[in-house]
Amino acid sequence: MPQQHEDFGEKIGGAKKDLWKDRGLYVDDLSSMNEREAEKFVRKDNIWKKPDYAAMLEEGVPLGVVYFIKKARDSLAASPAYTYGDDTPEKRLARQKEYIETVRSLQSVVGNIRTVDEAMRVYDRFLVENGYVEQVQGWGSGIHYRATKKGQENTAITNKLANTLYIRSAGYFERNFTQKAQKEQFGVSKEQKVPKGYAIHYNDGKNTYSRKDDWKPDTYYVTKGYAILKDNFETREAALKWVQDFAKGRGKGGKTRFVPPQLAHVKRNGPDYRSGVEITGQNYLDTFGFRGGEFGNWMNQNDRQTSLNMGFEALKDLASALQISDKDIAYQGTLAIAFGARGSGNAAAHYEPLRKVINLTKMHGAGSLAHEWWHGLDDYLGTKFGAREMLSEQPKLYPPFQKLIETMKYKPETPEQATARIAAQAERTRKNAAGWLDSAVLASLKRYGNEEDMETYTVLREAFLSGEAGSVEQISAFKKSVTGRVIPKSERERLEIFERILSGGQQEAPQIGKVETDFYKSSVRMGKECEKDGGYWDSNTEMTARAFACYIKDKLPYASDYLVGHADCAATLVADKEGKMEVLKAFPEGEERRAINAVFDEIVADLKRNQILTHAETISPLPVPEFREAKDGQLSMFDAGRPSVLGQLTAKKPAEKPAPGQEITQKRPVPEI
Repeated sequence: MPQQHEDFGEKIGGAKKDLWKDRGLYVDDLSSMNEREAEKFVRKDNIWKKPDYAAMLEEGVPLGVVYFIKKARDSLAASPAYTYGDDTPEKRLARQKEYIETVRSLQSVVGNIRTVDEAMRVYDRFLVENGYVEQVQGWGSGIHYRATKKGQENTAITNKLANTLYIRSAGYFERNFTQKAQKEQFGVSKEQKVPKGYAIHYNDGKNTYSRKDDWKPDTYYVTKGYAILKDNFETREAALKWVQDFAKGRGKGGKTRFVPPQLAHVKRNGPDYRSGVEITGQNYLDTFGFRGGEFGNWMNQNDRQTSLNMGFEALKDLASALQISDKDIAYQGTLAIAFGARGSGNAAAHYEPLRKVINLTKMHGAGSLAHEWWHGLDDYLGTKFGAREMLSEQPKLYPPFQKLIETMKYKPETPEQATARIAAQAERTRKNAAGWLDSAVLASLKRYGNEEDMETYTVLREAFLSGEAGSVEQISAFKKSVTGRVIPKSERERLEIFERILSGGQQEAPQIGKVETDFYKSSVRMGKECEKDGGYWDSNTEMTARAFACYIKDKLPYASDYLVGHADCAATLVADKEGKMEVLKAFPEGEERRAINAVFDEIVADLKRNQILTHAETISPLPVPEFREAKDGQLSMFDAGRPSVLGQLTAKKPAEKPAPGQEITQKRPVPEI
């Protein structure tokens, strides 16, 4: 009977299966969070879950009332607003508690209103009765409201919130909520929504005109602004389908989030570090010193066993590639590991800095372990060197990291690039110099001079652009002879600067500068192709992680797919300027990759010198166990239970492995990349 694998070691906390995701966040939940978690999770969407507006409309709640509930919720800030005085963890915690209480209070008042009359009383029920505003008698006959000290000190009580809740009359509500909801197509399903900027109209046959006199009555037509795009649709549905297709074709193509492809097989042909043992959570605690580990509720025992086995071997491979102690793998007991417990099965693997845990999702986790391990090391080193978060985001705190960032993003120019750059700079200087000279001389010459004077100016101008000494004085004197005025002093001094620059000429051996690497340029473009806002693919944090996975892949003399199977997979098809498709690769290759790998070697060596990592020449396998022979003469990894999805991914015919206990001492040859 197979072993039963459950969470092991210290409870990690904060996992999806343990959170308040269904009921929403309350003040009491802050007691189980650390500072970084509170900063991340105290958000409006975690406190007041987005209401099901469509369900409200189906229940018969008026459109304007549902829209009012939405606008009231939207008018709250997405997260607590801190003041300059909130300068200690205790004060920030107090602000977070205040924010949660305020959001919950508004939710209790607004969430259950169902009529316009109830909506019109929200201002008094929430702002006045809670003491955030008070009524004040004005100089005239009416009264007005002003914020109290309590309202002024609560950063969640804003003018935007107060203005949204203040409904002057039923007519005001009709205009600002009911009609606006209709205009914005609030509550209309995506399938029935007219694309933004377009409109569908009905032609009743009255007051219509077309040049060909072919506009049929009782039909529908589509407009954008004042332009009629197409007419004579027999039904509104036909017009809607046409405009949706039209807008989709005309609009900018949407961006798709890149998710690493699932590996067809997880291959490994390295040393048998398990010695045939089925790995348990205790092996992770004893061998690597992990703080703890957990499994997703939806992972069956077969998948748990396969994940433990493949993860163990991959981490041993990582230690071997870096020649570090097994205990360094968990950063001396600070790291935790999770298998399919902290994300959705279709998501990529990830590292959580809040809880210092690597999560390997069931399907896509295979292949990303080295990438995520680097994120953990980046975070661990950030703490060591005093960074606010990841060390890669403050690389100047550790010079080897600064060198890594510079090597990833920039490389030396080739002599041809340097020559072209110098030539382009010289041409730009000539162009600027010519512009300043013409603005100082040409207009007055055209006014007072003749054709012969213009020819003389052309000769003097070329001498100036060639850097001839004294050319500015000659041109100034020439201008005086023609117009009676010299070039003004301020402009003459500027032109003399250009004269000195232009007299320098072309350098025989231009100084070699730097240019952006293909890795960096492709990462920037990857962000534009696959992100909404950008900044992820070309961030120091992500670029170093992708480069590190490639580095480990190159260091290993054998395949280890669970560790680095996704190292070279960050690629997608994009269209170039001519519309031709090309492969965009957001990982280093060739000479750039070799240069980056050399810096990783320097970093690892320096971390060992500083005793942050421990050097280990060889990595020992587990002791060889005594097995009882199975009835059929074979040992099965999975004796019972549901089939393992992960197990099916393992290579059917793994390459020969060294015998248990055998050490691999040969060095990895320099790879051809």
